[in-house]
Amino acid sequence: MGASLPTPVNTPPAAGTSRCYAVTHKGVDLYVIDLAHTSPEEAMVIMKAAGDWIVKQPLNSVRAYTDGSGAVYSKQSYAALKAFTVQNTPHILASAVIGADGLRTAAMRAVALVTGRSIRPFATREDAWDWLASFT
Repeated sequence: MGASLPTPVNTPPAAGTSRCYAVTHKGVDLYVIDLAHTSPEEAMVIMKAAGDWIVKQPLNSVRAYTDGSGAVYSKQSYAALKAFTVQNTPHILASAVIGADGLRTAAMRAVALVTGRSIRPFATREDAWDWLASFT
C-alpha cells in the first residue's frame, strides 16, 4: 500500500484536541489534558477528545496530567468527568492534577473514590510532571 496523503493545512483539528496532547518530560511521555478556565461545555468536548486518544493506548501505559485550574463544573460535566475517568482507568498508569481547590478538590476525591483510581493532586505543573516522569 502507498503512503498516506498529508493532511491539508486548512483542515481544523478535531474539537478539543488543541487542549489535549502528548509531551515528553525528562525522557518520558506524558499526556496533557488542559481543562484550565473552561466552561462545563468546553470541558466535556476536551474530555471526549482526550478519552478517544487514551482508550487507544496500551493498558496501564498513560501518564496523565490534568490542569483543572479555574474550570467551572456543572452537574452534567461532573457526570461526564466520572464517566471519562471510569472509561480511561484501565489505560492509566499514573494520574496527576493541578488546580484542584475548593469544590474541585471534592470532585476529584469523589471521582477517585468512585473509580478506585489514584489521582494525585499537586500545586504546580513542574511538581506534577516530575512525579509522573518518575512513576514506575
